[in-house]
Amino acid sequence: PSKTWLKVQAHASHRGSPFSLVAVRIATGRGHQIRSHLAHVGHATVCDGKYTSSDTFQLDLQLCSRNFLHRYRLAFKDGSGSSHEATVPLPPDLVSTLRQLTPKCRGSAEAMHLWCSADGLRDWAQLESQQK
Repeated sequence: PSKTWLKVQAHASHRGSPFSLVAVRIATGRGHQIRSHLAHVGHATVCDGKYTSSDTFQLDLQLCSRNFLHRYRLAFKDGSGSSHEATVPLPPDLVSTLRQLTPKCRGSAEAMHLWCSADGLRDWAQLESQQK
């Protein structure tokens, strides 16, 4: 079975609709694992035409032109046991989408700022979860 871990980074809204910024870590699985697991726990990705209703997808298109899913960090050990890591900040279109959201609280505002400024690119163990 596939394994997915989630850490909610921020709660926000846009035109009355709730949104969450979620960091995801996968241990196993492929393809649609992240999208299907997020939808299953009520955090479907923005602009996901496969795992949301048509109405939700159409509303999401007004906010973001593509699926809001981004791999910001890849870490692994090579065959000799040496560790390697690469990080990539959110691309400008996803930063623009985040900036259209209204944070629910100060902690959410701070987390959203970190992710927009690339300061949110942290190791999994360093990421804090936001409470509802």
